[in-house]
Amino acid sequence: MKNFIFIRTGKVAALMFFAGFFLYLNFSCQAPKEKPAAGLNDAMELIVIPGEHWLGKMKVFIFSVKKTPQIAAWIEDEEGLYIATITVTSRSAKKNWRSSPKEGRPEALPVWNHKQQNNSSDDIDTVTTATPKGSIEAKIDKGLLISEKTYNVYLEINHSFDYNDNWTKDNSGENGQPSLVYHANFIAGVPCRIPLVPIGYGSVDGSNGNITSGLENFTSAFDIVKNVYIIGK
Repeated sequence: MKNFIFIRTGKVAALMFFAGFFLYLNFSCQAPKEKPAAGLNDAMELIVIPGEHWLGKMKVFIFSVKKTPQIAAWIEDEEGLYIATITVTSRSAKKNWRSSPKEGRPEALPVWNHKQQNNSSDDIDTVTTATPKGSIEAKIDKGLLISEKTYNVYLEINHSFDYNDNWTKDNSGENGQPSLVYHANFIAGVPCRIPLVPIGYGSVDGSNGNITSGLENFTSAFDIVKNVYIIGK
């Protein structure tokens, strides 16, 4: 009887040893992987809160028509490499303009336009939307970011025919005040509420994708949005 118990106990111990050894090999032989930021699809988003100039005006014959702004938001890595568009208004994405010249409206969102046009892999259709009359809440695809890495987020916004004393029809065409560009840094996967701040403006004629500093000549364009945040929960 004692021999039976000893033999059975020995078999159990041997099985446990080999099971543990197998698990050790299985996990120790796997190369470490960078992990995507967990739950970003639900936990991180860009919030755009309209300002008092969100609805602009334009003349159509003798009528005054209200219009919403053109908007694009995108992510770049810490080195400034474009990653993907978060959201963009449909007219800018599809270049479906009303009463525009043959070349369209490259001056509407010139910074975003130049950033994304060289990235054929960017799936713009999935993030294209009509400009809402209320707030924008654009969720960030969790597969775009790596946890604990630093990223740049940009928002570019523009109203056509938004003239002032500095940006007139003579020196800005249909554009008026050029597109304003907002920016913030954030760390993927880290809870945050970070405001985007205006850092410059786009080309008034759309000829390049540069961000020009100096905002002293802007007036009503500052009131298109009230607040812009990147939020992580």
